[in-house]
Amino acid sequence: MPAGKCHLELYIDGDWTVAAEVRCDDVSGGFQSSARLEYDFDYLATAAELDVRDRRAVSCRYPVGYGVHAEEVWPAFLLDLVPSGAARRFWEAELGVPNTEASDWAVLVAGGGNPPGNLRVREAAQPLDREAASAPGFPRADVLDRAEGFIEYARKEGASIAGGSGAAGDAPKFLLREDDRGRWHADGAVSDARTARSWIVKFPRSGRPADRLVLETEAAWYRLAGRLGARVAGPLSWERDSLFVPRFDRPRSADGRIARLGMESLCSLAGVSDFGAPIAKEALAAALARFATDPARELRELLLRDVLDVALGNTDNHARNSAVLKHEDGGIELTPLYDFAPMVLDPQGIARVCRWRDETDGYPDWGRVAETLDSLGLDAGATKSWLRELSPAVAELPRLMIDEGVGGRVREILEPRIARVARALEAAR
Repeated sequence: MPAGKCHLELYIDGDWTVAAEVRCDDVSGGFQSSARLEYDFDYLATAAELDVRDRRAVSCRYPVGYGVHAEEVWPAFLLDLVPSGAARRFWEAELGVPNTEASDWAVLVAGGGNPPGNLRVREAAQPLDREAASAPGFPRADVLDRAEGFIEYARKEGASIAGGSGAAGDAPKFLLREDDRGRWHADGAVSDARTARSWIVKFPRSGRPADRLVLETEAAWYRLAGRLGARVAGPLSWERDSLFVPRFDRPRSADGRIARLGMESLCSLAGVSDFGAPIAKEALAAALARFATDPARELRELLLRDVLDVALGNTDNHARNSAVLKHEDGGIELTPLYDFAPMVLDPQGIARVCRWRDETDGYPDWGRVAETLDSLGLDAGATKSWLRELSPAVAELPRLMIDEGVGGRVREILEPRIARVARALEAAR
């Protein structure tokens, strides 16, 4: 039985430090194998506090402290670090391993070195190469053209192979940095001092018109969500079949340094060690309420996003498309919205994965949802009133889509959904 061991590093106070160790007696079962998690004694000796669950912990579910956590399957947060989709296929080809669960450990310890957030696998981390760091980088045009030289460079430097929430879906993605001269580099191939902005750059999954349309519309969908009050970060930019997404987990702090905020999926918060599992929305809401600094505010945000998901056809709502951000001051809240697009347009027929108990054909009973959230600290009466007040804004979405330049075909497909959701919100009693 092949065993495995790896170390987990956290970015704390401007540097990476070994925080914990994971051991598996048999890795052949992949993420379904038993595992043991233990914090590093040196890390504990220097920790300012024990029993914290913020960015100083490897996961909200595993507070900083002594003792061994023995699990029958991998701790759920490890699945946030495993590359998936196009990134996983790259690593499987690079390592010469099959697309099976038996390859999970190999992909983790090779490809888990640069995920979003402030947690990484030490064995997968690549030190900054001085020669690469001094390279002039590529012009934006080479990124847009997917120029051969840029693609080969990006793959070599690991820009396309980072796993983690929000950067590991099926469409090709690059984690890139733009330097102070407007040149573009792989995320791990340029120093913080030279970095002006950090990006995720997404390309269509294939040459099919539908894939291009979904990605193109994502930028407009992000603006629509912001207009209805959802938490969003910097604007997305669509240019020549490329979507430029500013990274919210890499903000520049007041003293000029690049921060690395913690990030953990709701799937991990709920303790579900699986990929694409149909987790009940009630379980995700309960996990969010348990760990968020302001549970009522975050539950309201979660509910607003779900209204928008249903109205605007974002059926790809699996639990790794939602995550919390762990701030340097210890606060934990939902990240700005990400991977929010009209997946209902996908000809493969992507179904809504995470649902409330009271749903009919993917349309929730919003009044009953409000009653469910009442037990988690969000007053049902106030929530129902808010949902009814939200109805006119949702009904206005077709007009707002015109303002945002959304094409007639997309509007025609979405308008019946929007009208149905608006009526259901008005009926929330």
